[in-house]
Amino acid sequence: MSSSSPKRKIMIATSGGKDATLALHRLRYSPEFRHYQPVGLMTTFNANTGRSTAHNIRREVMQAQADSLNLPLHILELHDKRGHAYTDYDEKIGQFYRSMSQQGIVDVMYGDIHLEDVKAYRENLNQQYGINGVYPLWGNTPEAITEAFLALGYQTTIVAVDSTRLARTYLGKVMTTALLDSLPEGIDRCAEYGEFHTFSTDGPMFTQPVVTQAGEETFDGRNWYIDLALQSSTN
Repeated sequence: MSSSSPKRKIMIATSGGKDATLALHRLRYSPEFRHYQPVGLMTTFNANTGRSTAHNIRREVMQAQADSLNLPLHILELHDKRGHAYTDYDEKIGQFYRSMSQQGIVDVMYGDIHLEDVKAYRENLNQQYGINGVYPLWGNTPEAITEAFLALGYQTTIVAVDSTRLARTYLGKVMTTALLDSLPEGIDRCAEYGEFHTFSTDGPMFTQPVVTQAGEETFDGRNWYIDLALQSSTN
């Protein structure tokens, strides 16, 4: 594609965590992806709690991150939670993809790394709506991804842990090399199996840090979450 050709608009699928952040960084700055133009962030929320799915992030905190990344935020509200999944996920994603296509957007970026079943699920759903998946991190090792993320100067906090795999003491910790080195044997360094989830607050793409304060810790029977609230400027 020549430098004068228009860039392809692409939507960013994100939960606000480290993998989507690094994937977006590569999309914006790596020559391999120079023909893409990010036009927005899409994320899913539990309509009943007003928090993001899996990460339990407040709407205003997610919005602050989007604002700092200079991208509009599109929240897809899911209503029908069954266990740890949502039966209306495919329907809501499909509705959003139809809307995207009508605006000429047929590409979506994902932060997936190596789980073939997850990628296959996405691709099957995407094909139904003529959507192309783009995976800037795919095939990289978890070690390489976390090393690159931290070397670039990004900051992220562990906001959820699966209590069947990881101790609650990791909750609320800022991710560092030392912290990653302390993970028990068998825990994926990028937590691809859901061992923990993160929320990114600062780094090269952020126009300003997302300053939060940690609040209550809650438990849903399996996962521990820490409540992040935007820090008041008067604090």
